[in-house]
Amino acid sequence: MTDTTTHTDLATEQVRAWDLRPTDTLVDPDTGVAFPITTVTVDEPARAGRKVHIAALVLGGRILPLNQFVTIAKRHNTPTGTAADFEASYAKDRHTLSETACELIVIEHRLRDVRRWTPETARAHLDAALTTVATALDALHAEHTHRTTEQEQS
Repeated sequence: MTDTTTHTDLATEQVRAWDLRPTDTLVDPDTGVAFPITTVTVDEPARAGRKVHIAALVLGGRILPLNQFVTIAKRHNTPTGTAADFEASYAKDRHTLSETACELIVIEHRLRDVRRWTPETARAHLDAALTTVATALDALHAEHTHRTTEQEQS
């Protein structure tokens, strides 16, 4: 049976749903109960409204928004794999970030194209969407910089 005891002194951290790993343990922030994750999958890159699908023995299957923050038990910074494993993981992360950035840039260009043909009175919604895409690109760039810094320090 899975240990689902309350861990009031459990060190936790907040991560984005897209950063969840099958080795993570979700922690209910209200009760402190920890649930090991058994699988994590992310919808294909071109799919609108991409989601993270997780499964935990106690929670069953759950679907989370890609960018949602969740609480997990603090990860150990001690490497547990080989250098080749870390390089492969880093390359995959970099590829995923690049795919997401490309998708956002395509969306931005399409919004700008539509905006050119939209009457002035209706442009406010498109401007808000463009601002949201720009914010997402900034966040993605910050995440890439953070991961690159972590990789260089390892």
